[in-house]
Amino acid sequence: MSATSEIFRAYRGFSASMQRQLASNPGEERVFAYLVMALLIFFVARAPALLKLSAAAATEEISSVALFVTNLVGSFFFAPIMLYGLAALAHLIAKLFKGKGGFFEARLALFWALLLVSPLALLSTIIQTALPIEWLSQGLSIAMFLLFAYVWGSCLAVAEQFKSAVWPALAIILTALGLIFLFRELIIG
Repeated sequence: MSATSEIFRAYRGFSASMQRQLASNPGEERVFAYLVMALLIFFVARAPALLKLSAAAATEEISSVALFVTNLVGSFFFAPIMLYGLAALAHLIAKLFKGKGGFFEARLALFWALLLVSPLALLSTIIQTALPIEWLSQGLSIAMFLLFAYVWGSCLAVAEQFKSAVWPALAIILTALGLIFLFRELIIG
């Protein structure tokens, strides 16, 4: 079954989709391909905002093209490194709560969740471009994050053999909110 049809099929049940992924015994190359496909779709979804931001931030010394290319490099070089680290951290935290999976399963859970949510990020960008309303844009961003947390929680619960997806999803949301609060306190003061 192709990845595209499996993505659509996954919306009938994220846990069942993750179980099918584990049962297909994917290799590291397929898991990495999921990550690259997801990053590509997310980059395309962010492209209109990046183009607008690069044009606004361009100066005489730095062109808008240079800013756009910098974002491109960051998306395909630094983001995978951070996401591999995030998957490892998620696995180590799951181990504290008696998770039975491994680092590979945690990577598969995160990268598969990213790939599942990426088409909706593209749809969200289309809606935000067609209807540039601030509250709608913020609402869609929050909804996308909550959906991602739920999907990743569902996939991680299967990967770590937890009985429920609620606790991993709640842990992801609370961790993200905690990091946002900590970041704001450290930066804004």
